[in-house]
Amino acid sequence: MVDNQNFCEKCGQYLNEGAAFCPACGARVPGRSPEQIEAEREQVRSVMASRLKWAAMMMLVYSIPFLVLGIYISVSLDSIVSELINNPSYESYMELIGLSETELHTLLQQCGLMFIVSSVCGILSSVLCFKRRLYWVAVILCILSFIIGSTGFFALFMGLGAFWLLLSSKLAFDEYSDKLDEELAKIS
Repeated sequence: MVDNQNFCEKCGQYLNEGAAFCPACGARVPGRSPEQIEAEREQVRSVMASRLKWAAMMMLVYSIPFLVLGIYISVSLDSIVSELINNPSYESYMELIGLSETELHTLLQQCGLMFIVSSVCGILSSVLCFKRRLYWVAVILCILSFIIGSTGFFALFMGLGAFWLLLSSKLAFDEYSDKLDEELAKIS
């Protein structure tokens, strides 16, 4: 005679000894101890907190260098423009694209400002993630950060990655702790 404990109650698939989920349909296997259930809940909390920390770290990884670059461009703007205008290899390039010295100055000034604004948004979003406060403000700042500063593949990749992690860890924010508790109560 075959023991019914070795088969899934939902789909009838054979279950290995100690399985927590059915390998075929994903249903939870009943009969787990309260300690196992609490361990699973704690694991969910841990994963959510970890994702939130990774989102914050990813934003810092691209925000801090862009902040430094933006400040450098803003502080050294006149010397950068002068160096570019007076460099013979850039002279033909400037003629080709048709940028005057004033236009180049304005363009670099705007780039420096965009880097600074993007970085400040990313850093503020990171702080909110670390503090687990103001989810929607953190999301909007994250979006602004990678859209304003997406001058390269690296910033866009890191920004989108941070954005996804931030979205997927919504319940880790303090204002959604009740909702997280409701979802964890479903684990039984």
